[in-house]
Amino acid sequence: MESFLGRLSELRVVLGDDVAPVLEKVRGELLAGLAARDRGDMPEASVRVAKSMAELATLGDRLEAGEGALMRVVTAEFIQSMARGDSDAMERGVDRIQARAGTPKQKP
Repeated sequence: MESFLGRLSELRVVLGDDVAPVLEKVRGELLAGLAARDRGDMPEASVRVAKSMAELATLGDRLEAGEGALMRVVTAEFIQSMARGDSDAMERGVDRIQARAGTPKQKP
């Protein structure tokens, strides 16, 4: 999640300056989720990360209707994998979200 958080600004470059308020909401929820995780409050962390992903999915509508629908499906899958505690599936979900948004994770 930290690497994803660090790359949120790239979405603004791809989608335009008008997405800044949404990205700030996403950033805020992610930061709150990471803080909750660090405190050991996993239920709160999960809620915050899920909110951030749901907010992020709304950006898909700015590309095209089909893309928006796909982003919502990917986000739902991410939230379900988070509920199951499946970190591998969560990582794949983040990778898919970044790839769809045009900001794929850089390989080391």
